[in-house]
Amino acid sequence: MSTAYIMEADGSTNPMERVRCKNEERELQHILEKNPDLLPGDQINPEDPRRWLQIAREMPVPSPSTGTDQWSIDFFFVDQSAMPTFIECKRFEDTRSRREVVGQMLEYAANGHYYWNKEMIRDFAEKSAKKNGFSLEESLSELRPDQEIDVDTFLEQVENNLREGQIRLVFFLEEAPMELKSIVDFLNRQMERSEVLLVEARQYRRDNMTVVVPMLFGYTEEARQVKRIVTVVDGLRKQWTHDSFFAAARVKLPEQSVNTIEKVFEACKSLSCNIAWGTGKIDGSFSVKWPQGGNKTVFTILSNGRLWISFGALGGNELAESFRDRLKDLTANRLGLTIPDDYQHRYPSYQISEWEPKADSLIQILRELLDEFQQA
Repeated sequence: MSTAYIMEADGSTNPMERVRCKNEERELQHILEKNPDLLPGDQINPEDPRRWLQIAREMPVPSPSTGTDQWSIDFFFVDQSAMPTFIECKRFEDTRSRREVVGQMLEYAANGHYYWNKEMIRDFAEKSAKKNGFSLEESLSELRPDQEIDVDTFLEQVENNLREGQIRLVFFLEEAPMELKSIVDFLNRQMERSEVLLVEARQYRRDNMTVVVPMLFGYTEEARQVKRIVTVVDGLRKQWTHDSFFAAARVKLPEQSVNTIEKVFEACKSLSCNIAWGTGKIDGSFSVKWPQGGNKTVFTILSNGRLWISFGALGGNELAESFRDRLKDLTANRLGLTIPDDYQHRYPSYQISEWEPKADSLIQILRELLDEFQQA
């Protein structure tokens, strides 16, 4: 039975035909890419309607074990509060919408901070903006028309939100099965930091006209109040220092691992590397920068022990690319870490159990590279 009607001039109504999607890419993904406001920002936050910036369509998700792309998210958006928003589109008749897609989304929520960092997000966002004929700065200005947005600061907020699980998961369908609505409602009431939402984009057609009516499910006023409290309490960024970083590390890691990180830190200082302390709300971090190569980040260590290698940041000129390629060869050969084939654009990360036994080799690699490229 139709639930959308066209009203004629005489007051009579004619029903519109309800449309079932047959082609997920054309009838869901394409229309959302062209019309991101089909995510009803005013229903998500009536007091401050959400506005959207597309980071990527088909955002690649690397395998934690190999570093190669294993999955992809249909869309990665952010809103004006730098909150990462993952969207999966599914047809009603696709039975995977019941279970498989829920598992995928929870996996992204749990591990997103291992997959992407600020530099990688910037790269994808710039490509998306360019595809639409804009610069990233111009696209960001649409999120907050009344404010000037610093790109680096905004993207760092996106990265911090990923680390802390302050994210939004959205299921986008033309109609949702009752089982999925129940799951979304349950998850959204249980997850304090993350929003789990479902958008039904019901489609109707008459003659050559199609009408899309988006409706939000899964965000009760009770859930909204709980999340608002959490956001206020946890919303402040933190400027980490040596003392606060290692205090946090001692809470999360064995003393031996903390000592290993401290050894790497002191070695970097002795090599006259520049150290930049992070501003994450939960995990501390410090980045080791190549002082003679434009102060580019070589790697970052988090207070949970995770190591990020910033291949993607080491580009832009022949010298930096040579440094990056040597870093890749030495890392693969001496540390035995898995390096993605397209490492030039990647920021692979590794748990401390993977790199701690080779910490001395990591220090030696940095020493050799700085010696080799000291005339930069």
